[in-house]
Amino acid sequence: MINNEFDDYFSLLGNDYDDNIIELYPFAEAFGTPDMFRPDKSRRYDEEELENMSVQERYDERIRCSKERNPLGQRDIFLYDFKKFGIYASGDSLIALTFLFGRTDAVDELMSMLQENRLLLLEVERETVCISEKMLQIGMKYPDLDDEELDYLEGLYNQTKYCALIDELLFDKEKLPRSITGITRNDLSKRNEDFPDSLKDNLFNAFEKNSEVQINNEYTEWLVYDRRNNTIIRKPYNQVGSGEFVASGSIDAFIFFNLIEEKYGEDCLQFFVNRVKNTKPGYTDVKSEMFRKWKHNWIDFRYLLQFAEDYWTDEKRINEIKRLIALAYLIQLNK
Repeated sequence: MINNEFDDYFSLLGNDYDDNIIELYPFAEAFGTPDMFRPDKSRRYDEEELENMSVQERYDERIRCSKERNPLGQRDIFLYDFKKFGIYASGDSLIALTFLFGRTDAVDELMSMLQENRLLLLEVERETVCISEKMLQIGMKYPDLDDEELDYLEGLYNQTKYCALIDELLFDKEKLPRSITGITRNDLSKRNEDFPDSLKDNLFNAFEKNSEVQINNEYTEWLVYDRRNNTIIRKPYNQVGSGEFVASGSIDAFIFFNLIEEKYGEDCLQFFVNRVKNTKPGYTDVKSEMFRKWKHNWIDFRYLLQFAEDYWTDEKRINEIKRLIALAYLIQLNK
């Protein structure tokens, strides 16, 4: 006989759970809803399974876990990458793990794991340590956060260095006491098609300025292409985040060749193809028609500028080539 007060009709009949039936009864508030007592059926991952995945496949699984609201699966994958690559591969793993262990009521397990892997924590950046400690506190209280904690989360959510991670972790942010906004993965996936001359001029200037930098460390400031806002910004290297690219001036010759052919014709194309080919040791015997079709065929912007100055003497034409070089870079990053 079915007990109307305690049994879920749909569950007993072998169908999908319908907890609304039970949650309407007064006892649910006092003793908990049925979903609180059922075994967790979240997708989990063992080390052998994760070992057989590529880095990209594990990332794709992490995103799947976020979409399926599965923090335990997220935890498994972050933990595997943390143990395999250490903190040097990405500080994100420690930040994510402290939050995920906190929100899944496994703080003792976290402390044990950190103790076992203490060598991986040597020389962790102070910023990463501070954020991880705060994210552990937030995870333990999640989603019942106070205003200070919500502001802290929202601050991270609006930094390009951390926004993708926070967006991935906060798959159920609608449960928070108030809404918070940030830079989402959809924002970061934005691609541009309109590149005004002013942007191309600024980008080429960024190539030149960055090539003159003498000291190169995590605090060095670079000129950076911000794809989300389609503009050039200045940032220290350790703050460059998702959707932002140090303007290196490394150009895909395949894209540049297409632009040159379209604007200046076959003779000009062949000149640049042959000059670029001659910079590649071991490829001088490759036929030009084959070489020009190779994708991801990288060449430094300074070579292309030098070749243009060998081909033309007109300053106006040289400026046009500078813009084509910048355009090739922009096309590559906005594919």
